[in-house]
Amino acid sequence: MTSRPDGPVPRSPLFDLVARVREPSLEALVIAHRGDSMNAPENTLAAFALALENGADAVEFDVQATADDALVVLHDERLDRTTDAKGEVAALPLSAVREASAGAWFDARFARERVPTLDETLDLLSGRAVPLIEVKVKKRRAAAAARAVGEALVRHGLEERAVVICRSRAQVAGVREGSPRTPIAYLALTRRQALGALKLEGVRGADIYWKSVSLALVQRFRELSAFLTPWTVNRAVDMDRLLLLGAEAIISDSPLLLRDRIERFEFERSWELAERFRRGESELGAELAAEAEEAEAEDLESSDIDLGPLEEP
Repeated sequence: MTSRPDGPVPRSPLFDLVARVREPSLEALVIAHRGDSMNAPENTLAAFALALENGADAVEFDVQATADDALVVLHDERLDRTTDAKGEVAALPLSAVREASAGAWFDARFARERVPTLDETLDLLSGRAVPLIEVKVKKRRAAAAARAVGEALVRHGLEERAVVICRSRAQVAGVREGSPRTPIAYLALTRRQALGALKLEGVRGADIYWKSVSLALVQRFRELSAFLTPWTVNRAVDMDRLLLLGAEAIISDSPLLLRDRIERFEFERSWELAERFRRGESELGAELAAEAEEAEAEDLESSDIDLGPLEEP
């Protein structure tokens, strides 16, 4: 049980998932966005290794599918931005994707980095951090790719030690077919989408835009035994803001900075601060309290949450 300014609330179930891999050392979980992508090329083994070195509890990364149905770790649909090659991943075989340098664009030191496969990435993270895998494959191939991600987790013995982030009902169904016990988080931009996603079978959390997080949403998700993973937070002031809201997991490009902010927050926090925050006696406290009231008035009390906007266009 964690004590917060608005009263005791249950601990996020994400802690229990992380504890199966490593005992969390801080009161909030550090999730590295595409690895330590502040200091190494995103979505590469180098970035993942650096995230582990810098104490990440979990590592978020993206999965695309090649023309020959291999699963590779890449955010974009095309190679152009983060490699020295060009072309659509879905139109290229794995061999062509692997020929590209995935690190030269970032720094010459990383020129030998290649686009990792999902299996390589799971091998690296297994037993060291929780993988948060966002399935980027859309439309007709979405369900099959999501199922293949689930099957890969089963092969690696990680079906209950990973989270898959989905962005459509087809992906959710695919993951559940491939690995029924794997918790799913749904990509959400708004509070309404985040709560609505919990109606889908197998969805236990929301991968949410950080500015949509409110005091009321955090408490509601705890009450529902669900978790939030706010993305992507890189400024210290914004990290502090989320910690004051009660967030127990944050996604950042800089896991080292995030660990520092969590450690400082734990050290500096006191009952006096909590009481001032609750009474709205600071500018931030008043602002956050107003946001919580607005959130509840707008959508948290609604029993008619439309799932339509959750579908891929």
